[in-house]
Amino acid sequence: MHPKDGLTKLVGRLKRAPDERADAAVAILIRPSPDDLEVLLVKRTEVEGDPWSGDMAFPGGKRCSQDRSLVDTAVREVMEETGIDLKALEPLGYLESLFSWVRNTFSVQPVLYLFEDNPTISLNYELTKYTWTPMKELEKTRSQAVVKGWDSPVFRVGEDVVWGLTYRMLERLMEMLWED
Repeated sequence: MHPKDGLTKLVGRLKRAPDERADAAVAILIRPSPDDLEVLLVKRTEVEGDPWSGDMAFPGGKRCSQDRSLVDTAVREVMEETGIDLKALEPLGYLESLFSWVRNTFSVQPVLYLFEDNPTISLNYELTKYTWTPMKELEKTRSQAVVKGWDSPVFRVGEDVVWGLTYRMLERLMEMLWED
């Protein structure tokens, strides 16, 4: 399937509005490549007491009192963490919000954005690296691993693993892209 066809199918399957009851938001940044769609993954800095410390994830974070909406949360967090300004972009849509296994009362709203080019990325102290990862390549790395004491399905990105909330978001995104 051509990446543009996958995007058309995906947009038709996304929610049109976010779940404003969620506690946090992440931005799933997508860009087409010649034969695939790529997503931006970031690696969180190791911080004691942070359950997502050192994880591969999507940029984003907790809603704060100044955020009028979860889109505002995603826009603010992406700007803080990566320097990417999403203010001028309309979201493609939304995945269902998900609850964390680590904090089962904490829900996260994924907000999807499309990039036709390569945004300049400048990581802040909360992140140690980033990668644009092709979805088809990611799918090929699906396996099982013990991560932070949890036996979990994972995707592998080089030496790193994607697990938990981010894994489940990616899995849902792949289902929406590739199921008939």
